[in-house]
Amino acid sequence: MVSARYDNARFKETLRVSRETFLYILDAIRPDLERESVGGCPLSPELRLSLCLYRLARGDYYYTIAEMAGIGEATVCTTVIEVCQSIVNNLWASAVASIFPKTEDEFREAMITMEEHWQFPCAFGAIDGCNIPLKCPPGGQQSQKEHHNFKGFYSIVLMAIVNAKYEFTWASCGYPGNNHDSSIFQATNIYARINNGTILPHIAKKLNETDIPPLLLGDGAFPFHTWLMKPFSNAVLSIDQKYFNYRLSRARMVTEGAFGKLKGRWRVLQRKCECNKDTVKLVTLACIVLHNLCILLGDTSPRHWDINVDPETNKMRPRNIVRELLQMRKCRPTKDSSKEAVKIRNCLQDIFANEREQY
Repeated sequence: MVSARYDNARFKETLRVSRETFLYILDAIRPDLERESVGGCPLSPELRLSLCLYRLARGDYYYTIAEMAGIGEATVCTTVIEVCQSIVNNLWASAVASIFPKTEDEFREAMITMEEHWQFPCAFGAIDGCNIPLKCPPGGQQSQKEHHNFKGFYSIVLMAIVNAKYEFTWASCGYPGNNHDSSIFQATNIYARINNGTILPHIAKKLNETDIPPLLLGDGAFPFHTWLMKPFSNAVLSIDQKYFNYRLSRARMVTEGAFGKLKGRWRVLQRKCECNKDTVKLVTLACIVLHNLCILLGDTSPRHWDINVDPETNKMRPRNIVRELLQMRKCRPTKDSSKEAVKIRNCLQDIFANEREQY
């Protein structure tokens, strides 16, 4: 399917990874892909990985790939699922989980990098969610209602935390598309652990006599905490509040950048797959691993893959169009219920207002 005669550019355009990245992945999962011959000639690990990457990169139907490769449709389907499972099992810990900061020094480094790149102090990452299209799920009207999102199609939700380098440091996938972002996040293990004080270190940066702890940046749909910063949602906003919302929104653009690179490189996430819900979840998690691996290995993607970029003008698309193309979530705002969080937000608002006046 992918000839050894392909030059490096064609190889990468076809499978969305360089030869070096391909060999790195193959080396990590080869034991899972090798098969003993029992009266036939099994697919080689190289071909199995190629079939999977081609499916993730193009999003073609199984029968289309089967005809191209000259093998059975069921074989292609089984191969893709098995390779994705192996990628998640063998590489999730090193490519995703290990990137989430764990020590005080790692949190400080993440916060410094976020401030350097996105000009928002004390933030170690941003959180957002997007819809992953799904065929009409089984289970009758109740299941269909749960998965039918506000955009008018069936989906499951991919919710993720992204750092300043567009790397996914945490992700959860599988909740029905009709659920509110706040409900999804509060049902996750990481939310409980942060609230229990078992993840975030007891460090803070004193700004204007206020201690600012490590912050996660979210939109108005997320719950308001001293560690989860969200925009003002008043009916009438002051100039300073509008500017704070602008600075927060600008810093949160890192999530759209990450999702744009993820879905642009792995186009299977953009179309309604013929797979069931569990397979769509597995494929999505495998794509996240591959996304992070490419960043870690320096396997860059050309601009024409990035959904944030208009292929006709080669310029960045307007943000509202990007969010629509990425099928990003937009849930109703939740109430601000934390007085301590309000104090921290007001402090940051004053700091940003002073910076604006100086320029």
